[in-house]
Amino acid sequence: MAKIQSPPVLSQIRDARNYSEQASALRALKDEIIGHVQRKEWWIENGILESLVKILQNGRSPTRSNGKERSHIRPPEALTEDEGVRLLSLQLLASFANSGTAFLGPLHAVGVVPIIIPAISPADNPPQVVLTALRALRNITASTQLALQGADDTSGLSDALFSSCSLGALCAILSQESRDAVVQEQKSLVASLIGRLCKTVHHQNALADSGVLDALATMLAGFVVARGEVIPGAEVLGQSDGLAHLIPAPPPPGADLALVLEALSTIIANSRFRSYLLLCSPAIMAVFPSAEFTPPATESRTAWNSLEMSGLGSIRAANPGAIDYLLPAVPVPQSRSRSGGSSEYPPLGFSLSRDNLAASGRASTFKFTGLDAGRPDVSSEDEDSDEPESPFIPWLIHLVRSTDGLERVMAASLVTSLFKAGFASPEREQALAMLVVPLLCQLMKAHDKEIPASVQQAAVVAPDTARQWAIRERTPDVLARLVGESVALQQAAYDCGILRMVVKLLKVSYEPQLVQSAPRPWSSTPERGTDAEEGLPACRLGPPGQMPVNAHRIKMRESALKLVAGMATLSNNYREALVEADAVSYIVESLSPSPGKPKSAKEKPASEKEAEDAADNKGATSRYGHNPNAVIMAACHATRALARLPSIVRTTLQDHGVAMPINKLLKHPDAEVQVAASSAIINLVSHCSPMSRPLLNADLIKTLCEHAHSLNPGLRLNAVWALKHIVVDLGNSERKDCLEELEPGWLIQLISDDRPERRVTDADDDEDMDTETLYDEVSHSWTWPAMTRITAAAGPSARLQQASHKLSALRDAELNPARKSRADSLAIQEQGLGFIRNLILLLIPSEQNEMVDHLFTELGQDRLFGILADKLKVRVVGALGRRSARNNNNSSNTTNNTLVLYPQARIVENLTYILVHMAAAAPRHRQLVVAQTELLQLLGGHFASKDARVRQALCQLFMNLSYLESDGDRQPCSQRARDLQAMGFLEKLERLERGDADLAVRERAKAAVAQMKTPTA
Repeated sequence: MAKIQSPPVLSQIRDARNYSEQASALRALKDEIIGHVQRKEWWIENGILESLVKILQNGRSPTRSNGKERSHIRPPEALTEDEGVRLLSLQLLASFANSGTAFLGPLHAVGVVPIIIPAISPADNPPQVVLTALRALRNITASTQLALQGADDTSGLSDALFSSCSLGALCAILSQESRDAVVQEQKSLVASLIGRLCKTVHHQNALADSGVLDALATMLAGFVVARGEVIPGAEVLGQSDGLAHLIPAPPPPGADLALVLEALSTIIANSRFRSYLLLCSPAIMAVFPSAEFTPPATESRTAWNSLEMSGLGSIRAANPGAIDYLLPAVPVPQSRSRSGGSSEYPPLGFSLSRDNLAASGRASTFKFTGLDAGRPDVSSEDEDSDEPESPFIPWLIHLVRSTDGLERVMAASLVTSLFKAGFASPEREQALAMLVVPLLCQLMKAHDKEIPASVQQAAVVAPDTARQWAIRERTPDVLARLVGESVALQQAAYDCGILRMVVKLLKVSYEPQLVQSAPRPWSSTPERGTDAEEGLPACRLGPPGQMPVNAHRIKMRESALKLVAGMATLSNNYREALVEADAVSYIVESLSPSPGKPKSAKEKPASEKEAEDAADNKGATSRYGHNPNAVIMAACHATRALARLPSIVRTTLQDHGVAMPINKLLKHPDAEVQVAASSAIINLVSHCSPMSRPLLNADLIKTLCEHAHSLNPGLRLNAVWALKHIVVDLGNSERKDCLEELEPGWLIQLISDDRPERRVTDADDDEDMDTETLYDEVSHSWTWPAMTRITAAAGPSARLQQASHKLSALRDAELNPARKSRADSLAIQEQGLGFIRNLILLLIPSEQNEMVDHLFTELGQDRLFGILADKLKVRVVGALGRRSARNNNNSSNTTNNTLVLYPQARIVENLTYILVHMAAAAPRHRQLVVAQTELLQLLGGHFASKDARVRQALCQLFMNLSYLESDGDRQPCSQRARDLQAMGFLEKLERLERGDADLAVRERAKAAVAQMKTPTA
């Protein structure tokens, strides 16, 4: 090895008399270390990083460094001596960061990220400095993602990059119109950093509000222009709307479309607000206006007409747009029904369906969301109007078909987010099933290649290999989001053989690692490493990271588990197929941070002690990698989806010993993992599950009751939900112990809604209602940056004003903390009522009488009936008060600041069954229920409920209330029947018997009418 330069070079850097001397020393250092890891280690140990950071600190511009200080971005010009020194320092830092995860420790020790961030502002720094700073951040990000467990957290880097001080700089970089290669690389690096680092809702909203989303949308519109696919007549239409000048110029050759698509997909994921913000971004509206289009007679048009004449239908709406004619004609079945193999027992839970996404901002279909499609806590402003589908959506489908590789995957990811957000027309589902799903499956199959041993042992992989790996990692994830909760899309994926492919992907992800961590370069003086470990943090290297192939397999494992969960959400046939393909053995190992070799049920340890010993022996150096929290949560979701089929719970999951690993995760230090584990427990402890008793012996009830007291709403919901399932199989003594552990007072709090709201039934018109509004005025304080910018430049636009109004409503529905809190509370109340419903459900009359009496004793008879009656009342929330409304004399203002909440169908159903079970106990309990006149009258208003299950429950209630138990009960029973008839319930039941659309309701109503008439005959 050549002789390393002596420390005097470091002194020249520190003690230089001028910038010229310092620059010369930095250049010498740069020439010395580039491409030589050992020399970089030597310079780290000699404290070079502190000197480089000091140079950047001293040369920092005195401005605010947020990209907004100057009205113009600095043009490229010759660097000053100061800027040249800063550029060299950044280049050296970027080189150190590019040398592997071992260099992250000293870099973070000197606080390198906060020092680099100000250098990305194009208003304060020349283009070369900005580019080098972005490269340094990219290298730090890449090295962090290869770090070992515990050192791979990128949240600090994300917080710094997406802070209020940096967002302006990012927006300024993306908004540059220069076609210079340096500027184009800057934009690509920013898009890449967003795609890698934007993982939280907070960062997604910050990027949307700061204008970064609009800037990325403008870049995407430039690709539309370059492809020659702007809507015909868009410029003419744009002149009338003031948007014509917003059609961007095409990007220069070499621009990376996949990076832009990835960044946009990352920002808008799981959000109706951000999805609509993309659709109504000015540049997207300019190139994709909604306009009528009459194509010339073509063969394609003839094919569409033939489909329609043959009765197969067409994906086209009544007035198809120009982009629709770029897509093949897709036949749509005239009638589509739910798959016969699907099951609704046990329920999977609240999902981010297209109908409820506005009310919840959670990031995953399988996470707690609070609202479901049946919940009415969504204002009319949040719901989709008759606004036509944006041409942007069919264009994305066309882009999926006309591109390949990573561009195809990212285009599919973006259209998936928009489809799941509910902005695609209903017919578009069939187009996705026939045009997008097969291409993604084909892409997975094409990239199913064995990794050569030389690549598996390489510490650095070629860019082409990294891109191929990215396709293999992300395609299953996109498919999982796309097919979830959709019968048609799951059928399309199944027909393409996706189940075999996903299990094979899991198998590949569990191949033993040839090399677990990156080896250190050979050194002729190995003894120096021991001394280096005792130095200062800024002069001491950290541990080596994992091999790139190992990180790739972990990502494949996560995406494959997500796809398993996505395919198992609806159909029992797909669940059974996954079990037959031995997916469960891989899922079970994925529940452990340190997995072992996946084993079949026969190879599993015979006893729990043997299983624990095997887990301890795996340790932290498993040859099968280390499962991060994301993999563990994905495995929990897959377990929950498969456990929806009781036969799988009783056989395969039981044989593989799923219960104890899941139970262990309930005490995981990460709350998100606890939520995922508790969601799996819900289905594992369903009625007659063989896992219930072992879990109960492991103090499951105590753990769940602790979670029920948690501040985390998702944990509270899942805990109460699981307890609701558990109590069904318990005896009276254990039920009482469970209620005591949960605490009756806390249960009352869970099912109560003590918010300061006004009931519509309140009669005091003079009551002072000038209380603080429940709903923060989020929508009134938010300003759309694009609207402000365009209005100031070209005047108001009708289309933009309409879009701005809807954006405000969507943003309020999604981000208003009061709405989110209310949604969480309602979901927990529903499960709390379900817990009470099951608590008093017993087959032996004497035991049921005992539990009903115990319930009244613990909760309070009058208090319980009062809470139940209160839940049936219509409420008005967010009211500014009647007095203020009268003072303003403005009814529309009052309407805009109030929200009427009607009782939810699931809450009414559970509440009714609580009364059903009470009425199934002793005659005195039936008499007690009939005496609750207000409660019954409120229930009577739900005979017209749209939910058939509510109407069935009501019929069952009045059947039980008029039940004749013995001859001694004949007179009280006759009196109860007369009282119920006097309240008009017999007439309501007869109407259901005659004309209800649901056969089950009619049959139950018929039995209830006969039962009610019998005692009085």
